[in-house]
Order: sequence, then structure tokens, then C-alpha cells
Amino acid sequence: MIAGVGILVGLGPPSEGLGLADPLQASTNRATDVATQQAPFDYYRANIEPLFLRPRGYPGSTRGQAACISCHAWQTSVRFSLEEPTETPNGGAWTEEQSRRNYEVVTQLVNASDPESSRFLLKPLAQSAGGLSHTGGNHWASTEDPEYQVILDWIRALPAADFTPDDAEVTVDFEFYNACVLPNVLSVGNYGQLACTSCHSGGQAGFAPRGAGGGALTEARARQGFATLQRLIVPGDPELSRFLLKPLHPDGGGSYAHNGVRRWQTRSDPEWQTLAAWIRGEVSGADCSPVY
Repeated sequence: MIAGVGILVGLGPPSEGLGLADPLQASTNRATDVATQQAPFDYYRANIEPLFLRPRGYPGSTRGQAACISCHAWQTSVRFSLEEPTETPNGGAWTEEQSRRNYEVVTQLVNASDPESSRFLLKPLAQSAGGLSHTGGNHWASTEDPEYQVILDWIRALPAADFTPDDAEVTVDFEFYNACVLPNVLSVGNYGQLACTSCHSGGQAGFAPRGAGGGALTEARARQGFATLQRLIVPGDPELSRFLLKPLHPDGGGSYAHNGVRRWQTRSDPEWQTLAAWIRGEVSGADCSPVY
């Protein structure tokens, strides 16, 4: 069992052990008022953070007990990376200091000026309801889900001046992707390994497309792959970009979970450094030197 916010969390029904006497209900004016009246961190700690411990079931299944922390504390180092709960005689709990660090992570994923656009709301939301693709699966079928509404109330209550992300100023260049990344990175394996195109040539993770029937890749297909890749890139911040963390060895700072090969052992790899510069907006055009 795991405790969140000092409250024991077991593996019973979702509403148990989360500081919630009853299953979450849809948002009400009263709930919005409470979120407005309570300090943002206090409301987060009492109402939002316990949701990270709630059993979810495995992606595509209603069975199993995988909670958000199963991936976001132990298996990922990307944007939504939570503290590992501190062990206690009753299991584990986030201390106030750990909760504050979690709070700093979570608030980077919200937009108080446009709450419904917050990635923190869109990633667990079904794509059919306007959500984003999520490796861990979609947990809310619609925006009417009580959990969605509780989080939305909290984001709406945050001061917009403090919790509105800066407009992205970095543009990741398509021409460099088409001329250098596709033919040299995604289509060629390192050390005799499989190339990225072996797994990522199509579908929701199709950021490394191939030409139809083994022919030349059209610009339209390349742009489709580039658009897919945007989900794995944080413009201006390569160290938070899954595109660079998934194939990087964990000992070198990479993501723990990747079903494919590890293309780079460390971040000092010249190819990794070149791609990092590209994501920072420092590299553009069709010149692939000096790496390729």
C-alpha cells in the first residue's frame, strides 16, 4: 500500500484511501468556490495529488492496479516526473517538501489563461474528446469526468499572471528534419541495431515514415512524420524531449522505458548533441555537417 499526502492509499475501489469519503462527483459551483478560497498548493495537495495514486488499470484494460506514479515516478524523466514517495511504516507518503516539488512540476503543465488547453488535462483525456495521445492510456472518456472537473476547477482558480506559460519562441526546423534527421538518424541503425523506421514508420508513433512500396518519400509523408514528432519534442528544451530521452541509455540520463534499442549511451554523443541543438532552434537548413 502507498500513502499519499499522509493518507493511506490501498488497492480498493478508486474512491478509497484518497481523502475522498465518496466517489468524485462532477464539478459544482461550490467546488469551484472551494478551489478559489483555498491556497493553490493546499488545494492541490488535498485534492489533486492523491489522484496520482488512484488505481487506473493498465492501458487498454480495466484490470490491474497501475496508478500514475507507476510510470511518472519510476519509469519516466520527462515533463511530468513525480517524486518517489518516502517510505513510512504504513507504506509510503509524500512529505510536504516532496509535494512542493511535485507541485512545481505539475504547474508547468497548466495554463491558467486558457485552462482547457492545459497539457495536464489533455494527456489523460480521450482523443475522441479532444485529448492528446498518451502512452499510459486515456483515463477520462469526456470532459464531464469528475476528476477532469476537479482539476479544471483548480486551474481556473490559479492566478493567470503566475501560471500562464510563455509563448514558444523556438521553431524546430522541418528542412533539417527532412534532409538530415530522416535519412541519417531515423532510417539508419547504430551498431547494427534496428533503425527507428522499423517500429515508427506509421501509426500514432509514425515519426519515421518510409516511402510507399519502398519508393522515395514524398514531402507530404515527411511533413506528416514531422507533425507526429512534435508530440515528442519540447521546442527549446532537448532535455525534456522524449525524442532524445527514449533512445538514450538510462545510465546516460535517458528514459527508463523504451521498447526499442538505445541509440546513444550518453548525451555527449555527437549525434545527440546535434539533435539537441536542432531542438533548441540553433540548427536549420539542409546542411548536415559535421555529423553526417
